[in-house]
Amino acid sequence: MRKKPVQQRSQQMVDALIEAAGQVIAERGLEHFTTVQVAERANVSVGSLYQYFANKDALLAALVDRLNREMGEMVSRIAPSLLQADPQTLVRGLLHAAFDFLGGREGLYMELLRNWYRLDIQRSLHRFEQQMLEITRAYALTHVADLRLDHGPAKGFVIINSVVFTLLRYLSLPNRALFDRDRLVEELTTMVAGYLSAGRPRNPRSKAATVTRAKPGTGRSKRNPVRI
Repeated sequence: MRKKPVQQRSQQMVDALIEAAGQVIAERGLEHFTTVQVAERANVSVGSLYQYFANKDALLAALVDRLNREMGEMVSRIAPSLLQADPQTLVRGLLHAAFDFLGGREGLYMELLRNWYRLDIQRSLHRFEQQMLEITRAYALTHVADLRLDHGPAKGFVIINSVVFTLLRYLSLPNRALFDRDRLVEELTTMVAGYLSAGRPRNPRSKAATVTRAKPGTGRSKRNPVRI
């Protein structure tokens, strides 16, 4: 942002510009989005817009930040109710909530995500990743007896980014008729729940021990594995 709003009136103008940008993109698509259209929709001059946003990319960055913040608030609302659930319920619940959220705002969020590769999402992605790592950590601590906890940060990183980039790729496809949203949710649920529920590592002392027994009438012995 070129200039930070200080007074309440200035903040209201910035909020109105970001909201107007979202409306224009939802109606006309990211390809046809311009700062002139945004200024007209917000009922301000283009000069006033450029006081706060250097160009349309800066305006888009502010809109993506808002998307990330609202998505984070949604996750924070529903996550506590899922921490006691089994892995399948947790993953399925979060994924359905994410799809429901992204389907709102007259298609704005879907349009942004379809074009994610054209946006600067690194900062927002990092924030969301950190939030999901905290949820993963809290869930693991709640289910210590049921989950594999070795290499926790690495597991969390792999799970979160596998899901996020699978969703981004799916949403950016021009034709998703090969399979629907529910099929994707079930496949991701199976993958993540299986990873979380892999079980504790087997105790190395539980390996098969070998007992020597004499073979009748030969004096020879043979080795039979006996599980202990």
